[in-house]
Amino acid sequence: MQLIKRARVDERGSALITALLATAMMLALGLALLSIVDTQAKESASERTRDRAFNLSESVLTSQAFVLGRNWPASIPPGDPACNAAAAGFGDIVGADTTPSAATARLRPNLNASYTDAAYEGATWQVNVCDDIDGSTVWSDSLLTGKNYDANGNNKVWVRAQSTVEGRTRVLVGLVQVRTTPAIPSRFGLVSGNLTDDLGSTVNNITANALGGVLSGLLGSTPTVAPDPAVPGSGITGVRCGLLDLQVLVSTCVTGTVAALGAVPLVSTLLGNKYEQFPTVTTTSPANIGQLRRQAQESLTYAPTSPGGASAVCAIPPAAGPSTVVFIEKVGTGDQSCVLNVPLGGLSYRAVVVGSGRIILRGAPIAAGAPVSTTSRTFTGVVYALNLQRHPVADGGLGLGDAATPGREVIRIESGAHVKGGVYADGKSAKVGIDPPNLTLNTNSLVNSLLCPGLLCTLAPTLNGLLGVLGVDGTVDALINGTCLLRVLGICTLSLPGLGLDTVVGGLVNQLNPQRAVYGSAIVTHKDTIETLKVYGASGVVPGSFRDMQPR
Repeated sequence: MQLIKRARVDERGSALITALLATAMMLALGLALLSIVDTQAKESASERTRDRAFNLSESVLTSQAFVLGRNWPASIPPGDPACNAAAAGFGDIVGADTTPSAATARLRPNLNASYTDAAYEGATWQVNVCDDIDGSTVWSDSLLTGKNYDANGNNKVWVRAQSTVEGRTRVLVGLVQVRTTPAIPSRFGLVSGNLTDDLGSTVNNITANALGGVLSGLLGSTPTVAPDPAVPGSGITGVRCGLLDLQVLVSTCVTGTVAALGAVPLVSTLLGNKYEQFPTVTTTSPANIGQLRRQAQESLTYAPTSPGGASAVCAIPPAAGPSTVVFIEKVGTGDQSCVLNVPLGGLSYRAVVVGSGRIILRGAPIAAGAPVSTTSRTFTGVVYALNLQRHPVADGGLGLGDAATPGREVIRIESGAHVKGGVYADGKSAKVGIDPPNLTLNTNSLVNSLLCPGLLCTLAPTLNGLLGVLGVDGTVDALINGTCLLRVLGICTLSLPGLGLDTVVGGLVNQLNPQRAVYGSAIVTHKDTIETLKVYGASGVVPGSFRDMQPR
């Protein structure tokens, strides 16, 4: 028994040490495993946060790419800041209800609806749109000092999207490209319901045969609507109803097939046998018109109203320039006109669009005999009158109706002005009026040339004296009226024995043709100018250009 007791005393506490060592080892292992699990959990949480930031940035980029297809930054007023400035980059807080900028408002609804999880509460996002300087295909932060619009006009811009979620920031970039199509078919130099060419208010009192003969001589080489010299088949006139509203044509709508219009000499001469029936009452689609309106709003060249009246100057926004679309929604009461003065050196906008109202392109008052140029006082661009005043009141118009007659002149080119590009007026009732500089005649020279030499030469002084007494001032209209008023004396130059109509027409043409040739065509179709008026379609990120600027 003593031996057993001594052994137990000698072994006391050894088992406890072993147990403590085992416990310590297990605790160390547990702590190590706990640390690993905690680290992995943190990494997982961080990964989820990074992914959330990535997803938000990607949504911002793709949403902006989609929006650009409908609001392409084709132009911006000169002097606007670079794309990294506060006014150019825009952003928001997910779920925020702050006052948005126009650009923020486009993206906010989609992003707020897509990111409702509590993890995105307070997340921020921002976008920059920058031109691809010199056609750059790889992103560089130096692009942030460039323009915030498609300055080089190649239909490509960089989009930089940045978002921050729970302190994690991700930046993605992509080169966005948009598809474009011309807003208006460029082979048409003029589209209208009716056309009037005053030719100095001379033609209304001449018979139809004489009218064709006079204009054939006057307009053979310089028709009112001329084609683009570099584009065969251009310069077509689109006709909805009638081309002309002249007394000789009974002031009515010329209906039926366009081919039938070829029987009217004046029609063929004015348009050079290049006219087609235009199938729709609008020159382009309502969607395209809406996009032209948005383009003007984006470039700050949209005018809700403009003063109206015979001398009221069109309200052109200060930001307007050669690369912008000017859109005037309403002129005066909606059926009044405003004047776009075309200076001697010319004027250029991508387009001037008038919603409700009329527009006059005016050169300058030209004295009789003063020189007129075929290229001075030229408006380069598209002139487009939507004629919305004809629409029903329920649709925002004035309810004037769009019956072919009576027509209403919605675009007028006068006082030596020209258009290089295209002219378009919507609706069957719409007219485009051309009022070239007055053509003048030396009546003494005309009468002398018609009667002398010959037996009737002795009548020349008498006729010249009678024209003077009647106050004929030398214009063609006065000459035609004055000579035929001589019927009260039994004399009329158009019916004197041996003096045929062709002789009279020849005498008129010899004096008038040089004057008309100097003025040239009122409208010269220009394909490239018309096609700069674009509408934008599908847009997306160019393959291979997407970059994550903060990879893991």
